[in-house]
Amino acid sequence: MFGEGRTEEIVVGIIALVLALLLAARVRWADATGQIPLWRKQTTRAELGEAKFRALQVINIAVMMLLIVAGLDMLLGLNLRG
Repeated sequence: MFGEGRTEEIVVGIIALVLALLLAARVRWADATGQIPLWRKQTTRAELGEAKFRALQVINIAVMMLLIVAGLDMLLGLNLRG
């Protein structure tokens, strides 16, 4: 169970889960304010249009889900990597 893996897997798993939390906060902030960070600038919903804005949010959510799966795999030893 927890802690049975190598030390570096535990550290990377925790980092992945923290990054997923930060990404979740970013998506929530973007939804509330209508601004999403895109490369080095803040892009608004009005500049992009609703469809592109939502597409960027979906991409951020997909990356967040991948980080969660990777973090849990490393922490709990789910052996999803093969």
